Amino acid sequence: MAEKKAKKEQVSQVTIQADEKVNVLQLCAELVKGEGVEHYASLIGGNIGTFDTTLQMNGLKRVHVRHEQAAGFFMDAWGRLSRRPGFACVGPGTGTTNATTGVVQAHSAGAPGVMVVAESYSMDDDKFGSQGLARVENQFKGISKWTRRVPYPANLLFQLKRAFRSAVIPPTGPCVVGYPNEIAGSEAVIPRSVAYTNYTPGYLPPTEFKTQADPQLVEQLLKWLMAAERPVIMIGHCAHQDNCQEAMREFVHLLGIPAIARRTARGMISEEDPLHFGPDIRRKVMGEADRCIVFGLRIGYLENFGQPPYFPATIRYAQVHNTPDITDLGLPTDIEVIGNLQAVLKQMIQAAKDMGTKAPVAKWKKWRQFIVDTSQAYKTKHDATTDKYVGKKPLHPDLLGRYIAEFLTEKYNNDYITIIDGFTASSYFTNWNVCVNSGTTLDASETIGMGHAPGMALAAGLYTKRQKPIIAIFGDGAMGAGGMDIETNARWGIPAVFIHENNNVLVANMFETWYAKACSPTGNMLRDSWQVTPNVRYDKVFAEMGCHTEFVESSEQVKPALERAVAISLKEQKTSFVECFVDPHAMHSMMMNPFFMPMLAGTLHWDDLPEQGKKHASSMAIPAIMPMLTDSWREGIAAYQKK
Repeated sequence: MAEKKAKKEQVSQVTIQADEKVNVLQLCAELVKGEGVEHYASLIGGNIGTFDTTLQMNGLKRVHVRHEQAAGFFMDAWGRLSRRPGFACVGPGTGTTNATTGVVQAHSAGAPGVMVVAESYSMDDDKFGSQGLARVENQFKGISKWTRRVPYPANLLFQLKRAFRSAVIPPTGPCVVGYPNEIAGSEAVIPRSVAYTNYTPGYLPPTEFKTQADPQLVEQLLKWLMAAERPVIMIGHCAHQDNCQEAMREFVHLLGIPAIARRTARGMISEEDPLHFGPDIRRKVMGEADRCIVFGLRIGYLENFGQPPYFPATIRYAQVHNTPDITDLGLPTDIEVIGNLQAVLKQMIQAAKDMGTKAPVAKWKKWRQFIVDTSQAYKTKHDATTDKYVGKKPLHPDLLGRYIAEFLTEKYNNDYITIIDGFTASSYFTNWNVCVNSGTTLDASETIGMGHAPGMALAAGLYTKRQKPIIAIFGDGAMGAGGMDIETNARWGIPAVFIHENNNVLVANMFETWYAKACSPTGNMLRDSWQVTPNVRYDKVFAEMGCHTEFVESSEQVKPALERAVAISLKEQKTSFVECFVDPHAMHSMMMNPFFMPMLAGTLHWDDLPEQGKKHASSMAIPAIMPMLTDSWREGIAAYQKK
């Protein structure tokens, strides 16, 4: 009887607990905390306030940004750096639409993330009022890994848990969960048993999914590689996501195979390592190579979609990925290997050892020396191109990029995080930047956007616990797109140094070179061009917001200003802002590419070009592009070259 009574009481207690009324948003906050989230980004608006405050009441630290795009960029950077989902939440209407920029960049970068969007009431669907036009499945479908609108509170925990798991399953990326305002009110309070529909708390904790590849394929891959005379390995962001740095370095040094790492994976093979070759000589190296392993690299726009000259048809390829979803189907591929990339690398290392490899492959010795010599020749040439700018005003952005990189090498042994945000910065800092570990360079990915630096700096500073220098280089376009969130960095004591390359224009000197004569409806260059108000001292603006500031306009000022800024930022946990007036007439590398001219020729008549445009076009007119130009350009170039 006593046993039956105890069982009855136990059943009764379970029933009472199952029928207990709970707030599903409170359970969601507990789930998010259980996923290891400590910091998240948000901007108050609409019914997101209910979830936002619930997260805070559970001990999560919210970074309150000035624009929702910064919340998305925060999520993106946290995902890239930690390899776990960054987390953000935003409100309805323009909160939803503003957040899309950060989400699409994270998706492009393969950065794991979870964004929660609180929509307006379901009854607002398809109405112009009450923010009923912006709906998550319309806004984020196609620019995220997946997006799901959850109309009922019973489904919310299931979809949120699914988002955290899916975000880190290859191909990694951001998942978006939206819910309407009904769930924010009394309808969020439901029986515990209903809240746990398709979900059980306390199980399936955050984990890595490490699947090995077919051992026979791995052995086949190593035999294929050993048959090469001039092999290379090209490493992508998935290798960083799968935490491959230690294993990749062991593999590369065991075989002595030259390597290049791209994007977030830059530094996986230290760029100080003689086996590394950079993007500046990639075309030349690939032109000489005979076999290439594409390792965890999703080949897209910035890889010329796998086309020559960066992927010559004369090379034989193998692809190794953590999912067949990113295998390039257009690349002529002998072998495809699929598995967790860290696990696969360990298999590759063992296979090489089983084949008797104990030291770098001897027959590749001359090939390795070619890499060293070619890299050094480029560096010597690159240094020489900037020597002529020393001591001259205005400060050339290429010299600025060189001095920033030299300072970081000399003073901080290249142990820093850099955020590249801007048209000019992408051309004049990327090739100077030295990465010694992966996950230390953050960029706009293939979205090629601007304004991401402040949001990404917030995540970088908090993830590194404010212990590492963060260098954010950006231009006038990025200043306009996201500059106000520098104040958010100052409020949070992020030791980021924002270096503003102020050349008074978006897309440096392009309008003045090509369009200034033809595109002048008002006759006012400041209004017709892509210029902004010249010589604005933004350092004075951000000094008012609590930043340490520096002003630089000559080459000898660069390193002392950076030394003060970085030291103060780290010591005082204070954001710094370095205003650099740079040469507005410096040419971007894109304008130095002859194959850019056919696009211009299709829009502009030769007589519409300014004098500097004609001079520039004539100097770039190589035989290969002449048939692509219009008659007026071919005739104009011929006449100009006779002068």
